[in-house]
Amino acid sequence: MSVMPTSAFATETTTVQEETTVAATQEETTDSSSETTTQSAADIAEKKKELKQQKKELEESLAEAESKLAELEKSSKVTEEYIDTLDQKIGYINEQLTVLEEENTKIQSEIDELTEEIEKNEAKLETLSAEVEKVQSELDELEEKFQSIYEAYCYRLKVMYISGEFNIISALLSCKDLSGFFTRYQMIKSVSKSDAELLAEVQEQMEVITTKKNGLNEKKAEYESAKAELDEQKAELEEKQNTIENNSEQIAQKKASLATDRAESDKLLAELTSQNKQYTEFRNEDSELIEAVESEIQDLISGLKTADKVTTAVASDDTKSSKSKIKTQTDSDVYSKSDAVLNMTYPVPSSHSISAGFPNYSSGSYHGGIDFPCSTGSKVVAAQKGIVITVKRLSYSYGYYVMIYHGTDKSGRSVVTLYAHNSSVLVSVGDTVQKGETIAKSGSTGNSTGPHCHFEVRLDGTRVNPKNYLSR
Repeated sequence: MSVMPTSAFATETTTVQEETTVAATQEETTDSSSETTTQSAADIAEKKKELKQQKKELEESLAEAESKLAELEKSSKVTEEYIDTLDQKIGYINEQLTVLEEENTKIQSEIDELTEEIEKNEAKLETLSAEVEKVQSELDELEEKFQSIYEAYCYRLKVMYISGEFNIISALLSCKDLSGFFTRYQMIKSVSKSDAELLAEVQEQMEVITTKKNGLNEKKAEYESAKAELDEQKAELEEKQNTIENNSEQIAQKKASLATDRAESDKLLAELTSQNKQYTEFRNEDSELIEAVESEIQDLISGLKTADKVTTAVASDDTKSSKSKIKTQTDSDVYSKSDAVLNMTYPVPSSHSISAGFPNYSSGSYHGGIDFPCSTGSKVVAAQKGIVITVKRLSYSYGYYVMIYHGTDKSGRSVVTLYAHNSSVLVSVGDTVQKGETIAKSGSTGNSTGPHCHFEVRLDGTRVNPKNYLSR
């Protein structure tokens, strides 16, 4: 009979204990991060709730605008109220596009994170599967070895049973001499010890097998849990991908609708301003073009020096090279820390009526200046003395426009005025002009529904209401 050494099973027991310790440590780590995960999930849920509410409100506003448009259309589309309502509808669609695009960006970020987690869990699942197979193999080996020892023990019991009741005292007393007594005693003692060791080994192996089975069950449970989590993540991933796809379809549809509505708004506004001669700008210009022009203007204004060291370009229509052609003006050309600079004259002497004010059009969209409708070729004059810092001839945005630097007010803020949509410009960059001096002829260049002068006042680059600084 072959008996497996006890030390081999001791090693198995130690391995199981180590695995149990590692599992406990991992569980503690998981528990420590659960609160953070729960908080994060709560934040995401709250944001989704807010987004859903925002979508709902925009849908309601859009529905109201469309209902109002349908009612107004019964009378006439060529009215300020209809155009304003149409512009409001355009605004709502713009907001919807922003919300959808932001949602897609956010979801894509979540998809990226989720994909990374799925890859990790797939690797984890593969590792767990290998561990389950390994533990199962070890258990099978243990059970096979245990079976041989268990069978040996059963055989021993069977032999004892067949031999009948065995009395150790009777066996010893039946000896004929002392030498036989001691010999038989040693034999009985050896057999009893062997039986005890065999029984102990059987019990020890049973404990090891039980522990190993428990470990296997834990591994299987961990595997099933990881698999369930992976399945949920994959389902969530598919749902998010479907959401992005649906949002993208909505974005495409809304952009098509937006283009149609913008074209109609511009057409109706051109008709309306042509009828009442209250010309202004179209309200649906490309935002990227607007931002590019504004960025260039801000760069120029931020580069202005103090009034006693004014730097600008030598007379030139090309302001792009202005920073490389510098000359210094005297402080008499502009104001230096004086609020007298804010006492301005109307830029179009022949017209003081305003077709669009600051800071919004009648529709509510932003308007950074005030518009003076006037016939083409009307005089456009400098609102205050200063130095011409920009002359631009664009086919979009401000069209042909001029910018003049007047110095600084009492607070030290730079004061700049802008005159847009001219048909011609009579000054050049670097020219010194006087208050009321003609600098251009009015027109309808760039983004314009008809001849008018768009006039702006900027303090340290910030547009303010020009009406506060104009006097006849």
